[in-house]
Order: sequence, then C-alpha cells, then structure tokens
Amino acid sequence: MKISTRGKVTALFLVACLGLSAGCAGSPSSRFYTLTSLKSSGAKTDSTSAEQGPIVAIGPVVIPDYLYRPQIVTRSDGNEIRLNETERWAGSLQEDVSRVLVENLSILLAGDHVVVLRWEQAVLYHFPIKYRIGVEFVRFEGTVGGTVDLRTRYTVYGRDGKEMLSIRESTIREPVGGPDYEALTAAMSRSVAAVSKEITAALRAN
Repeated sequence: MKISTRGKVTALFLVACLGLSAGCAGSPSSRFYTLTSLKSSGAKTDSTSAEQGPIVAIGPVVIPDYLYRPQIVTRSDGNEIRLNETERWAGSLQEDVSRVLVENLSILLAGDHVVVLRWEQAVLYHFPIKYRIGVEFVRFEGTVGGTVDLRTRYTVYGRDGKEMLSIRESTIREPVGGPDYEALTAAMSRSVAAVSKEITAALRAN
C-alpha cells in the first residue's frame, strides 16, 4: 500500500508534536520566590508623613555581580557557585533586598516617628534627610538544608545624606532549617531582618 506525500508529511508532523509533548511533560516547572519583610509577621508601621517627621533614606543598595540573575544562587563548601534553573527569583534580587530593608526599617523605627524611604524616593521629596544608609551586600547565599551566609558593609551618613558618620561590617549566619528552597529563601529573609536590626541600633547610636 502506497502512502501519499501528504500523508507522510502529516505523519511526520504528528510524530514531531508527540515528541515535543513528551519533552515538555518531562521538564520540571519553575518555582518563583521573593524575600519577606517583618511586615509579614504582623508588625505595625508608623503613619508619620514626610512633612511630620525626619527622613531616613536607604541606598544605594548594592549586591555582588554574580547575584544579578534570575536563578537562586547557592554555594558549595568551597568556592563553587551553583545555579538552579527551576528555582528563581520572582523579580530582581537587588530590588527585593532594597524593598525589604525599607519595610524592615520602617517597622523597627516606627517608635522614633521617622519616615524611611529609598534614596531615590527621598530625593524627590525635597525635604531634609536626617540620615542616609548605604548598604553593600558583600556575600548573600546559602545551601539548601545548610546555612545562609550574609556579609554586609553599611555606612551611615548625616547632614542631608552627605557627611559620613560611621561605617560598619556585619556577618550573619542563619540556619536554613529545611530541605528545600522555600526554607532557604525564608532563612535569607531572616538574615536581612537581622542586619536591619543592626542598622537600627547603629542609627540610634548616632
């Protein structure tokens, strides 16, 4: 029995579609994560407006170049950096870190009646800035089921964010406490909360 050319083309098309379907079915789907702030624990922020209270500006916030990627980065016991193609940040990690720092400081400084803004936003307000905090994340990764290693260097500026008052370094090691990336990102959030508390203490010491 002869098969027409049209029939052969149709058969090849069906085989290709089946192959693609099988490949897609076997590919794991990606999961997306964000950092969470102290706000998620139910802590209250102060309603002080920029006209009513002094402004604390956060920024710039800098992360290492190797973290500017959608994949969540983990590190081996040595110096090997590992990327998981299915475990990803929902957006920019740098933007996420900046957001969480602002939200955490807003909560921690609520009793001081200050306004905490990102540096770019604070400039737009045209109000005197009492303090500016520049934060450099020197290292920020961990291992699933292991420990998150957060190393930061933060500088406190006064007089409209220009006069350097103090510069400090921080090393935080936070146990992950779970076997998956959800536990890892939760531990990363806790480590950012810990450095937020250190920055709060540094501000109050000035």
